[in-house]
Amino acid sequence: MREIKKVAVIAHGYGYRGYSGEGKVYLEGVNALKDHNLDYILVTFSKLNINDNEYVVPFKFRRFDKYQRLLVWFAARRIKPLFFLNLSGVPIPLSKISPHIIYAGAPAISSAPTKYSSSLFWKAYLFPFKIIAKKLSEEAKKSYIIANSFYSLRKIEEAYNTRVRKVIYPPVDVDFYKKAFTEKRSEIFLSIGRIEKGKMLENSIKLSAKSGIKGIIIGSLGDRKYLEYLYRLVKELEANIEIYTDLASDKILEIMKIASVYFHPTIGEHFGIPVIESMSAGLIPIVPRESGSYEIVPEYSYNNLDEASSLLKNVIYTDIKTRKELSEKADFFNSKRFKDQLYAEISNFIK
Repeated sequence: MREIKKVAVIAHGYGYRGYSGEGKVYLEGVNALKDHNLDYILVTFSKLNINDNEYVVPFKFRRFDKYQRLLVWFAARRIKPLFFLNLSGVPIPLSKISPHIIYAGAPAISSAPTKYSSSLFWKAYLFPFKIIAKKLSEEAKKSYIIANSFYSLRKIEEAYNTRVRKVIYPPVDVDFYKKAFTEKRSEIFLSIGRIEKGKMLENSIKLSAKSGIKGIIIGSLGDRKYLEYLYRLVKELEANIEIYTDLASDKILEIMKIASVYFHPTIGEHFGIPVIESMSAGLIPIVPRESGSYEIVPEYSYNNLDEASSLLKNVIYTDIKTRKELSEKADFFNSKRFKDQLYAEISNFIK
């Protein structure tokens, strides 16, 4: 074991391309250290093209994300840092080496609905992970856990029978998305999320078919077979939906300028960074009641697609005053607030 006078940042998927809220957390978590001149080393699953990097495999590999969060332990255990800042969320056993700070969303082993509870295939995929993760409760109790929402706090405490010390909402680039704030809007709703089954984007297609209102789906392509399924569902339901993958940021802004409503389709979402991004741009958010987003805009929440359809029809022509109020509300979630709050917690571990 190599002792180092640095912070070990555990970010198993650091450097992956494509839109990712977790990627934003990695970036701003590292920036919080940089802002205070703290030396750090990145601990990842795949090798990065940087000097200060402990890794598990020397090549890029994006599959089996849940297991990468566990396997990154093999890289982390080689070093003894000032403390571990674990942004990958799983309480891998590190507290015997150095203090272990974990920033986490609702764990996959909790009762939160996810793609892993949607079919026998996904249940089988997650089964070994659940067995291992349940044995990590003692590590969770020894670690300093920060949740990304109060929804996640409840799910973490339920899953690991432990106490969460703090809630810090994730960082959002609100100033960038404010560039899309316009007064003229079309009768269109927007959904944003990685093109993978866990994001439940089929709910957006069903909402369009149910409401008769046009929808646009934007996301980085993670699962081509799932994308093909979405296209088939559009035809089957005769839904008025357009799907765009891997768009540049300026193209996303152009779509945000014309859409009137943002619909978040993911039940059990830990937080939902696109919800805040869309609020910044002046869209009216519609979010699942079973999610962290509900804490932010409970007045725009739904339990099922019938409720979402009625809500969509009611808010599609919301006045500009309300849109401005929601955009101002989104300002709280800026990156500086995240970095300041995170540093305030980790500063207690700096010797």
